[in-house]
Amino acid sequence: MPGQVLGDRYEVEQQLGKQSGRWTLLARDLTTQAPVILKILCIDDEMLNSDLTLFQREVKTLQKLDDPSLPHYLGYFEMELPKSGKALVLIQSYLEGSSLQSYLDQGRRFDQAETKQIAQSLLKTLIYIHEHQPTILHRDIKPRNILLAGRPEAPTQRQICLVDFGSVRLTRSSEAAAEFTTMSVVGTDGYMPPEQIGRRAVKASDLYGLGVSLVAALTGLPPAKLPHDGLQISVAEAVQNCSPEFVQWLTQMTEPELSQRFDQAKTALAALAAIR
Repeated sequence: MPGQVLGDRYEVEQQLGKQSGRWTLLARDLTTQAPVILKILCIDDEMLNSDLTLFQREVKTLQKLDDPSLPHYLGYFEMELPKSGKALVLIQSYLEGSSLQSYLDQGRRFDQAETKQIAQSLLKTLIYIHEHQPTILHRDIKPRNILLAGRPEAPTQRQICLVDFGSVRLTRSSEAAAEFTTMSVVGTDGYMPPEQIGRRAVKASDLYGLGVSLVAALTGLPPAKLPHDGLQISVAEAVQNCSPEFVQWLTQMTEPELSQRFDQAKTALAALAAIR
């Protein structure tokens, strides 16, 4: 696939991801010479209606967003597949950086100051998307969807980005007023709070995914390997060399009980700012 030109304009450089009927590619725009991300959805008899719905939702969402910490929508096109059928191709801006997950896979661990920087940046991003009209819920915040644009020795010193809006949910004003929105289960095990597994999501649901990701940054451990007390992650047991105040803040971010968690990103950011 590298070297192949799609849409008469985008030369594929490498494959970044692949799932059943879906590909994510790094390509170069031959008109501007800028790197872009292509997200391809195969349209065939095996495609689920939910796949098409999520793809269309991602397109509509990216069209509405304009923030340097988020990918920008550049367009989309249809293309014929070599054997049969068609594919939809979403074009979005390329955000430079390496995922938090890639650092963890290399054995990198983040200290409190670095983790706090990640938290502050992404909470500001969540404020932006949550206050959008209609409200946007990401629903799949995890280390693989957090990009760090700094140098390898100082990855948090530049832009910190949130990517992959394929699981996004737009809530209508009536749903936002009711606070809850019913939806299909979309997300990643361990990073989804109980209410999301139960097919409901609110702004605080994104906070849970961020909180677990921050604990992973500090420990290098995936959710399944973290110590638990029932559904609650035992943050104080898992996290070393952090202040009691920061441990308590992380504990509230990862509360399985919705009423005990921070209710929104603004509240969590204000509480974090008070920790020195």
